[in-house]
This record gives sequence, structure tokens and C-alpha cells, in this order.
Amino acid sequence: MVWRTALAVVLAAGGWCGASEVVTLGEDVRVEAVEAGVWLVVHRFAGGNNSLLVECGEGRFVWVDTPCTEEATGRVYAWLRGTFGEPNVIEINTGFHNDNLGGNGYLIGRGVVCYGSDVTPGLIERCWAETVRKVLPYFEGEANREYRDILVRQKLAAPNRLYPLAEGLVLKVGAETVEVYFPGATHTVDNVVVYFRGRRLLYGGCMVKALGARTPGFVGDADMAAWPVSVGKLLERYAEARVVVPGHGACGDLGLVRHTIEVCERYNRGER
Repeated sequence: MVWRTALAVVLAAGGWCGASEVVTLGEDVRVEAVEAGVWLVVHRFAGGNNSLLVECGEGRFVWVDTPCTEEATGRVYAWLRGTFGEPNVIEINTGFHNDNLGGNGYLIGRGVVCYGSDVTPGLIERCWAETVRKVLPYFEGEANREYRDILVRQKLAAPNRLYPLAEGLVLKVGAETVEVYFPGATHTVDNVVVYFRGRRLLYGGCMVKALGARTPGFVGDADMAAWPVSVGKLLERYAEARVVVPGHGACGDLGLVRHTIEVCERYNRGER
């Protein structure tokens, strides 16, 4: 059952971005209003995994990344349709992991265009099974049995609209200009960021760490030498960004980008 609350304490505990409302879609999925026309979707798949919904005018929405599973993605999509009628939605995947595109199969089945880089489908085919093997130790214990079972069984659907990774992508969606940018390898070799120029809103995804993060997290597919260098490019390119959204945890400002560089550099120096 969907219910709403405006309790600031709940927001503060769950990765608050200045939101005034939370919609819960079951025990593991919530939608938080960040500002007018922007919602943070948080899927508790062991930890908190972010995706972002942005209203761009003319009944059009951009959804960046998906919850980790098709089932959770379906609940968010149903909420979106129930709230806004029949919205025109496009999806942008920022990488090949399931917290970037685990819901693609559901969305594609409903006619949603899912943008992704031309590198991403090959990474799913060649690397996802090995990624699961490497990540399973993070899901030890009886409490994580459900997540382990999902990971082992999960089949990921590739994006169905591809662009050259190195060139990136610029979309005009309603009144908004949306830029997809690849600064270089980071958390994965295909991670990109998405910038909403009109809103000065940067979705950093798994490339960018929340201020509460003290380590880079899962680095099994990362290029650790390149990561801080690549993220450093965001500071120059998006110097006007006022809101930055990480893939996990609370959003903030460009301080998250600077923090990510520091976290990666400490890790590379062996300070763990």
C-alpha cells in the first residue's frame, strides 16, 4: 500500500536532498521529492541504490538508472503512471551493473526507450556473471539470502538505444537539455554521468560517492588509477552544478565530487 509522510527525521535518515515528501512503494522502495519536478528513487537492495526521475515538461520524464530489479522498477513505473497519467518516459543507463539497468527488461517491455553506451551490451554479455561472482561476498549471511538468489538468477537486459561512449549524448527533452558525459573509466569502464543543464542538476551515479562514504565500495570492475582523474574532469565541466546525486547515499553539491577524488586517492595510497 502506498502511503506518504513528511517527517523530516525519516528523510534525514534516508538520504535527504531537501525533500519534503516521501512515497513508499513497499518496504524496499521509496520515492523522495528533491524539488519541484525531481524525485530520488531509492531501492533497498541490501543497501540503498539511487535512481532519478526528472520531469522535463510536456508530460515528458527522464529516468536515470533503474532500481536493481524489474519487479521494483515496475512498482515505480506504476506509481509514475498513477500520479501523472500516461507520461512519456525515457530511461538512461549509466553503466552495466544491475543498479544501473536491472529494470530495463520491464521498461523495454512497455515500450520505454532505454539509452546506454555502445560499450554496455558487451560488458553485460562478457562480464556480468563474473561481476556477480566477485560481489557475492558482500552479500553474506542469512539476511542477504534473497539478494544472493536474485543476483545468481538475474538476467540483465541491455539498453535498446545506443550512443558512442566516447562521444556521449545530448538530448532535448521538453524544455530540458540532457547531457550524457563519459570522463573516462571510474567505477566501471562504461560509467557515465547525466547533467540537466536547465536545472544545473548532475547525476553522478556510481562514479560519485556520498559524503558519508569512506571507501570507493565495490572495486571489482573499477579502474582505480583513472577514477580520481576522470572525476576531476567533472569539476571543470560542471562547475555550475548546484545539486549532485550519487549512486548511493545522500545527494548534495560539488563537494561530493571533491570528496570522491579524496576517497579514491586515499584508497590508491593504501590508506584503508
